[in-house]
Parts: sequence; C-alpha cells; structure tokens
Amino acid sequence: MPAINAYTAYITKKKKIQHTIRDVPESVDSRLREKAKLEEISLNQAALQAMERGLGMAGQPIRYRSLHSLRQKPEDVDHASWSDALAQMDRVNPEDWK
Repeated sequence: MPAINAYTAYITKKKKIQHTIRDVPESVDSRLREKAKLEEISLNQAALQAMERGLGMAGQPIRYRSLHSLRQKPEDVDHASWSDALAQMDRVNPEDWK
C-alpha cells in the first residue's frame, strides 16, 4: 500500500477510547435510561450524547425533556371540570373592553 493511502486509512479510522464511570447518581441513571428508551437508542449512546451536549460539542440546541410523564391518563381526567374551566375562559367581561 502506498504511504499516502496508509496515512489516509489511518486518519479516517475513528480512535475509540473506553471509559468506566463510577458513582453515577440514581437520578442521572434514571434520566439516561429514560432518554435512551424514549429515543430508542442504547444507554451508551444516550450517555455519549449527554456528555457531548454538556461539553458544548453537540452542535445542536439542547432538547429539554418531554412532559409525557406529567400527562394524566385519559380515564383520570375530570372532563366536566375542564369543560367548565374552558367555558369560563370563553366569557367576555365587558368591563375589560372600556
């Protein structure tokens, strides 16, 4: 193999370094697992993405976590209360328009 091709082959290979991270807080672990599951990626990929974002290397804006975990189940929603609240918001107070 000519020298230039050997050099090109060497620089195009990604050098991978392996790290072991200890004493990960439970909250960080659960958030990483939640992100991995939500985005359907491995835990390793989620951790790498988090490190890249934290170091400002991701080149993309931070995506904040979704609110899906705060959402109520349809059977738990009080539809009558919601309808009443929305109806009150639709009322116009004539005093506000003077």
